[in-house]
Amino acid sequence: MEEKPVKIEFIKKKGDNYLIKFPYLKIPVSVNDDLYVKMLNSSMYEFVNLPKQNSRVNSA
Repeated sequence: MEEKPVKIEFIKKKGDNYLIKFPYLKIPVSVNDDLYVKMLNSSMYEFVNLPKQNSRVNSA
């Protein structure tokens, strides 16, 4: 049986940490940048409400 990824809600970035909310927890959890990136790249987690990434293209 294949497990479904846990849906995690992105709350906001606060300083060098990220506030995320797991289902069934009443309070958000603060994680550092390293853990946040690992979770983003993991198939075990699915993030919702992610902020839009602004990409800049500099050309001369």
